[in-house]
Amino acid sequence: MSLFFPTSKNSAHARQQLGEAVDFCWKHWRINRDLLNARDDTAFRSEIQHAQNTLTAEGPAPQKALERLVDCFNRLFPPLPRHSLRENGEVILVALIVAMAVRAFFLQPFKIPTGSMQPTLHGITVRALRENEKNWWYKWICFPVFGERVIRIHARNDGIFKGFRTVRYKGLNLRRMSLFGSEEVILRVGDEDYEVPIEPSVFNIYVMGDIRSFRQPLLKPGQSFRRGEPILECVRQTGDFLFVDRFSYNFRKPSRSNVFVFDTENLDVSSPGDFYIKRIAGVPGDTLLINEPCLLTNGEKAGEPGLLRVMSAKNEYHGYTSKLEGAKHLRNPTDSFQLKYREYFALGDNSFSSKDSRFFGPVPYRNIVGQGFFVYWPFTRRFGRIE
Repeated sequence: MSLFFPTSKNSAHARQQLGEAVDFCWKHWRINRDLLNARDDTAFRSEIQHAQNTLTAEGPAPQKALERLVDCFNRLFPPLPRHSLRENGEVILVALIVAMAVRAFFLQPFKIPTGSMQPTLHGITVRALRENEKNWWYKWICFPVFGERVIRIHARNDGIFKGFRTVRYKGLNLRRMSLFGSEEVILRVGDEDYEVPIEPSVFNIYVMGDIRSFRQPLLKPGQSFRRGEPILECVRQTGDFLFVDRFSYNFRKPSRSNVFVFDTENLDVSSPGDFYIKRIAGVPGDTLLINEPCLLTNGEKAGEPGLLRVMSAKNEYHGYTSKLEGAKHLRNPTDSFQLKYREYFALGDNSFSSKDSRFFGPVPYRNIVGQGFFVYWPFTRRFGRIE
């Protein structure tokens, strides 16, 4: 590094600069004295002392003493080649280390991938475009603020909706904001194809009207369209982004009703190693039973706030169900499940569309990553602390 002070004609200002330079040089000498030989060490301390004497005796030439001190410092501690690049690199490296430490031990960012926790947390969903969202300016603000993308597809010619197929794009695709490839849907209306930037699984549930969405279909097979008519006008909603608290469970045990994230390694899921987010419905020692729409814990209706919201079957909640095809546990009102030591039962708030412990069994304590803590984007009514 190099030492520099602009020239000042004002005596008081020059004296202030000299005082700052003396303090800096003493600190730098204490830290880096081992880099100097005996002769240079003596010369540097002598120059600092001379500058300090000028201050103490209120000598008449503080600017001259400052110039001598700066010249001595720059001679003994010349800047290294590309020192600014080195310093910036060190700052970036330290920042990365701190960020990795925070992620590993305190807060980990997480994206909601599916709709299994709706309406508490949203994954990727699709809904009909509202009338007040058809303004030209809405599409420019909806993504940065609400995490939404407006999709409007109009018929180029008369035709009947014949169906759709899936197409996969590999590698970087800036138009679709994808780094590692993406899938989307191609509609066939008459003799024309129309690209729809929606994932096939999401399209099936929310556009074609899968029962799990609890919504009317936006598009029906055999539906006819005239030239210029809208085929599909909808909004694709990006999943919620949140922070996971990895710290708290080191000092307290996970509790019923906590929203938590866990690793699916060694669980009976389609992609072991993925991270899931669910709500804790049972803790070690609990015996669980589903009597729709209620969850029974140890023979009594669960009383925790998060579980009560789901069981209320209000405000977009639909209660718990035991009638899912393929489920292995809690399959009917008499099929109970008892949790063993360090086992937790995970259920999605969207019970009719959630692959959870009813399918893959209890979650071992060692698989738990942390508690869902705070939704930081998008800025919807779900923004804030997760309950």
